[in-house]
Amino acid sequence: MKRTLTILSLLMFLCAGAMAKDKMPQYDITGAGSGTEGTVLVKVFVYSKKATDADLKRAAVHGIVFQGCSGNASGARQPAMASPTAETDNAAFCEEFFAADGPCLRYASVVSGSYERVKTNKGYKCGAILQIDKTALRKELEKAGIVRSLSAGF
Repeated sequence: MKRTLTILSLLMFLCAGAMAKDKMPQYDITGAGSGTEGTVLVKVFVYSKKATDADLKRAAVHGIVFQGCSGNASGARQPAMASPTAETDNAAFCEEFFAADGPCLRYASVVSGSYERVKTNKGYKCGAILQIDKTALRKELEKAGIVRSLSAGF
């Protein structure tokens, strides 16, 4: 009996650890200038001990969709694409879309030479400038029903 409980508790810890890897990292997002037509440049900082390009991309796309980003030097501000409740209302889609190797990675690319890494009290603050393909991202989210079409109000 004792051995069974030990094995079950070990399996629970392993499952919890595997689920934590897909959890969205804590991040900050700001505008970083204007990109080409249909894209937006953002500066993203992810707080973790070891941030990867995938973490930066996930945070950038998540920030553009659900938070928006503050203005850059030109004062341009990017509002959030989705409503504040869209993430909880469509939790199944968001969990799959923002998974560690999910489809959200297709819509962001890291600008080379823009990496930064700062040591903090709790680990590292890793950041970079990313280019988000806003047009293609909006089309995907409209198809999934997360974002309303821009022509829906007319």
